[in-house]
Amino acid sequence: MNPSHPGATAVLGLGNPVVSDDRAGLAVAAELKRLLEESPIPGVTVLESERGGFELIDLLAGYSRAILIDCLTVAAPVPGRIRRLTVAEAAGSLRLINPHEIGIAEAFALAARLGIPMPDEVEIYAIEGADTSTLSEQMTPAVAAAVEPLARRIWAELKEGRSD
Repeated sequence: MNPSHPGATAVLGLGNPVVSDDRAGLAVAAELKRLLEESPIPGVTVLESERGGFELIDLLAGYSRAILIDCLTVAAPVPGRIRRLTVAEAAGSLRLINPHEIGIAEAFALAARLGIPMPDEVEIYAIEGADTSTLSEQMTPAVAAAVEPLARRIWAELKEGRSD
């Protein structure tokens, strides 16, 4: 579990590195790490995970703010479209709402019952995927094109100390 860092922000990229567009959250996290190496922002930690559910508690405990990034699977996707979701709207993300584990809302509720400090502010960015089932280390072009702009957007919001 992370120590308490009042005011600290965790940016968590989620995904599967060998399933086409499902790697989008991990790719955004990697690009954000690169941007932060060039121009650091104090109090920001970039994390990556291939899981969700219970692991969210371990990864996010002690942070004041969390920004989660994942691929979104929807019925009629606009590949590469970036959506800003609330915790309640996170359906479609395999790691944030998963029938085999607990979802993000349940993870936060469990942490509260156990007295584990979790972020008060949670933002979710989801990139709509075109292909979330093919074993491939390559994203589809539209999703790949969304990675850098989203990383730059998150970096700029962190730099300004705000969220939109």
